[in-house]
Amino acid sequence: MYRLLPRLQLVSIRCLSSATPNAATSSAKKDALMKLRKKTGYSYVNVRKAVEQFGPERLDEAEKWLKELARKEGWAKAAKLGSRVTSQGLVGAQSSGNRAAVVELNCETDFVASCDTFKELLDEVTTAALEASKNLSAPSDKVLYSQNIDLESVQTSKNRPVKEAIAMTVGKLGENINIARAQVHVAPSKIPVFVQCHPKNGTSTTEMGRYASILGISRTQNATSFPTEKLAAQLCQHIIGMKPTTLGSPQVTKKEVGKAAAEEGKDELNEFYSGEVTQMDEDETQLLRQSFMLNPVQNVHEYLESHGAEIISFDRIELGVKDD
Repeated sequence: MYRLLPRLQLVSIRCLSSATPNAATSSAKKDALMKLRKKTGYSYVNVRKAVEQFGPERLDEAEKWLKELARKEGWAKAAKLGSRVTSQGLVGAQSSGNRAAVVELNCETDFVASCDTFKELLDEVTTAALEASKNLSAPSDKVLYSQNIDLESVQTSKNRPVKEAIAMTVGKLGENINIARAQVHVAPSKIPVFVQCHPKNGTSTTEMGRYASILGISRTQNATSFPTEKLAAQLCQHIIGMKPTTLGSPQVTKKEVGKAAAEEGKDELNEFYSGEVTQMDEDETQLLRQSFMLNPVQNVHEYLESHGAEIISFDRIELGVKDD
């Protein structure tokens, strides 16, 4: 019995010494798996395969392998799901200077439309569309030029075609995704273009929602100190809510407009008004003749005139509603 003790102790020591490296390796693989999954966002099963194949010391190679696998799986899933109906999604809009881009990206369910991965894709595609608008020359006339564009082969900021970006997201989310429309809007060089979406549901760079409005606006010699950005935001909100279909012609009525108060930096929307009240006509479709939603005592034309501003053109887009 006593003669066996040294041998048993030796065996125990050998087992303990051989177990320590295995535990360290297991811990390293676990850390590598967590790090790689957090960085790439790929499935646990595929990340584990990558770590097993390349080890915790070769994560760069593992990441390349994962991207290539995702590319293959994404294209395969995109082809498989391509016939499914896409009735949900978001409209994304960006503007910069005299240019704007609007993209409607559709998916199958509202759940996917609200997830960050889908929004990241819409942000990437809308940014690519705005970049593509730089290939269009600014019009010389006082108009807002609009054009539909094919984005599939356009490169994104992630150095991949839009078509591939969509396929990769399809592979990740498991739903059919497609571009319902992609438009760019270009105004003359000195006329800014603004966009707004509702309900606001976007990123730091892209407005997103079910509705979008695009507005080209210029200031006249009689411009007040009211900021153009705020004025455009109010008008974009009006366009989304009141659904005008054409710019139309002015319909002037005699009334007193608090222009002096506006020039002094006061908010005329909260000032007392004693003039004639414009009758609201909810069936009016000409933008300039509609009662201004935020100040119904004036129509849109009168409100613009009181601020020394002029609308060049506008557009209103609704998710799932095609242009006439």
